[in-house]
Amino acid sequence: MSDTPAPAGLTEARRDELRAQLVGQIPRWYSPYAHLIVPSVLGLGLITGAILLLRDLRAWQLLLLPVFFLISNATEWRVHRDVLHKRQWFAPVLYDRHTPEHHIVFITEDMAMKSAREFRLVLVPAYGVLLLFIGTLPAAAVLWLVGLRNIGLLFVAQALLYTVTYEWLHLSYHLPATSRIGKSRIISALRRHHATHHDPALMQKWNFNVSLPLWDLVRGTIYKASPSASSAARTEARSEIRPA
Repeated sequence: MSDTPAPAGLTEARRDELRAQLVGQIPRWYSPYAHLIVPSVLGLGLITGAILLLRDLRAWQLLLLPVFFLISNATEWRVHRDVLHKRQWFAPVLYDRHTPEHHIVFITEDMAMKSAREFRLVLVPAYGVLLLFIGTLPAAAVLWLVGLRNIGLLFVAQALLYTVTYEWLHLSYHLPATSRIGKSRIISALRRHHATHHDPALMQKWNFNVSLPLWDLVRGTIYKASPSASSAARTEARSEIRPA
């Protein structure tokens, strides 16, 4: 696949055709609810294991959790911008699944999944939670070896909880806005932030946080205008987008 962003001028008919092709490529054995539940249960199980290994927990150690959360939020922003929207040699599949596929199927004005099988077009690969856990082990091991056992365990637990929460939140943004979850005030607000990112003219530059837009705020990448901004504003925003 090319690393050119999804075209902004696709007709609805062409987008529906591409959507049907992508859904048609999903294996028959695919279970959307297993894709959601199994990684979540794995993540929650690993979190429980990390908590059970804590010893003599102190209040000052718990105060590091907001710091770890901010690190996770910044990492989400960075990976979304520089891996999901720019093809990298070490993980081209992440780009291919995200920009040319996810962003073609779901655009600002049409965010809702049409069937549960489209979970595959929203959720990260099922092995993602396990890969993240493996990725946290070196830092956790170093902290453990230098006598900061609880800090390492809290780091792992927070990273996994962030990932599971990310998955559930992202999926909720792609549920129908009229559903019980979709009508929730907090989900509605976060969905608006994410839906703006799904404007093909804006996705390469704005609203990279999918969970809480804290790092978007820090980096100044929250798009201020409404997703229904004028065509002139859209054209101006599109002209500012340059490949990195």
